[in-house]
Amino acid sequence: MIKPVLSIIIVSYNTADITVDCLKSIYTDKGLKDTPFEIIVVDNNSHDDSVSKIKKTKYPLTLITNKDNVGFGKANNQGLEIAKGNYILLLNSDTIILHSAISQSLDWLCSHPESIGCTGQLLNADKTIQASGGYFPNLLNITTWCLGLDDLPFVNHIIKPFHPHTPHFYTHDKFYLTDHSQDWITGAFMLIRTNHLKSVGGFSSEFFMYGEEMEMCYRLSQKYPQDKFSYLIGPQIIHLGGKSSQNKQLIYDREYEGILLFFRLHRPAWQYPVVKLLVKINRFLQFSVYKLIKNV
Repeated sequence: MIKPVLSIIIVSYNTADITVDCLKSIYTDKGLKDTPFEIIVVDNNSHDDSVSKIKKTKYPLTLITNKDNVGFGKANNQGLEIAKGNYILLLNSDTIILHSAISQSLDWLCSHPESIGCTGQLLNADKTIQASGGYFPNLLNITTWCLGLDDLPFVNHIIKPFHPHTPHFYTHDKFYLTDHSQDWITGAFMLIRTNHLKSVGGFSSEFFMYGEEMEMCYRLSQKYPQDKFSYLIGPQIIHLGGKSSQNKQLIYDREYEGILLFFRLHRPAWQYPVVKLLVKINRFLQFSVYKLIKNV
């Protein structure tokens, strides 16, 4: 059996039909025709018919079925343990590969040894550009983010934002319109060198969901400070987003938890209570704005 060049790891949780659509879209990438690759699907104890539908597909894959939902990071690490490829593609189950996004990214990364990994241009279902990665959180950009100051014109040009704005935001930022390097890239579509990923042990077990890819990118950047992560506009992927959890408040809470955990692990101890206060202020502001809009 030919050793795969690429290992594609997909974590599934209650997204039966969407996961099958994702698998189908991989095989529309004609550039992969001559590239040996493997697909590893890790199901996090789905309560729908995900497992049976995945098994019924005609596509060759390895399926790991968990008895519990171990979270996004740990599930990806399970796939990483058995992956045989020189490159790993972490791919969300709620994504659709457009054109030849995987092979384009793989060709690019193979010819750019200065890059640890890369991602493509994530799109919403209506083909508008979706926010994807950004800069590592620090006290300054988390302050502007929590207080909503990063929504003001020119602030993100002065302070590198944790979450850059998309082009359709009123400031019409061009961040996601050009190829560039950035601190962290999204786990929804993350192509990365296997030896780099395994050298840091993959995702941290302390994260359940949200923030884990950013934290892993941070550890990789500390270990390989001369290398970088790249954002590419050529490869395009539709990311439906949030299909494993329809509870928006839960998503926000998970993101807050991820930021706080990052500060606890990687920033000076005195910053943690400051960020905790900023997060509380952000939650209050969100609730106040929501209540105001609801009563208008």
